[in-house]
Amino acid sequence: MTEESDLYTESGDHYAPTEAYLRSRLQTMDPDTFEHFIADVWEQLGWYTRVVGEPGDKGIDVIAAREGQKQLVQAKRYGPNTTVGSPEVQQYASLRLQEDGVDTVTIVTTGEFSRQAEDMAPDLGVTLVDGEDLLGILDDFDGWGVVADYFDELKLREDVEAADRDDDRGDDAGGWVDRVREWVP
Repeated sequence: MTEESDLYTESGDHYAPTEAYLRSRLQTMDPDTFEHFIADVWEQLGWYTRVVGEPGDKGIDVIAAREGQKQLVQAKRYGPNTTVGSPEVQQYASLRLQEDGVDTVTIVTTGEFSRQAEDMAPDLGVTLVDGEDLLGILDDFDGWGVVADYFDELKLREDVEAADRDDDRGDDAGGWVDRVREWVP
């Protein structure tokens, strides 16, 4: 059984899932859901996004735009110990030819990038975001609300405190508070 200390660390106004736990959850997420998750994270960063990921999408998962900039995002939800290599970076660099006015192509993965991919990306105008970078983005830009929207077992402290108040009044709403207490210290 996983200990609560393995799931959460306190961070400001919320309980943040530990990096190991969150990375594991992201790596097992459905790939289509991961595309929507990335779009929501990019919106948290101030971009307007549209998830394309459908047959005929030409390899584009998310289109992000803001202030005259356009970014194409390729979301690669991979399991542990999976590396995105230079052939994928070359392939996705060509995405900019699929759309007009593209400023950058970004590849986001829950895994890692090979050294060759990292060396090649700047020359091709590709931004790389690996699993560790993604967790850093979530922490730096307070993306925990997005995380809580995707994982039922992860709740913001304010949600837990509101649930505790409801429980004190006897408004338990079918055991929701008890379920949250299993996950949040």
